[in-house]
Amino acid sequence: MRCKICNSEFSPSKYNRSQQTCSSPECQHLRQLMNERAWRERNPDYFRCHGQDQVWQENRYRYVKLWRLAHRDYLREYAKSHAPQRREYMREYMRKYRHSNTPQPVA
Repeated sequence: MRCKICNSEFSPSKYNRSQQTCSSPECQHLRQLMNERAWRERNPDYFRCHGQDQVWQENRYRYVKLWRLAHRDYLREYAKSHAPQRREYMREYMRKYRHSNTPQPVA
């Protein structure tokens, strides 16, 4: 079989009979670049939303801040009613944290 890139003779892998390029690093690198280019052409809108994350985060932050201001009494009551559970949770959390950060004796 002939390599699709360098046109040299090669035998395909026994695990991948449809292999079209030889195993030289140059050909593999070019094959990878070609595959990436083809994928981008098939999926042109894939990277379009990456710049929108920051705008979404800012809008979300503003929304949460306004919600907390509007529901201040509810949050205060919730904190009071769940104080014992939170205290117990934090005691257990800190116990595990201190235990995980203690140096282990060397045998």
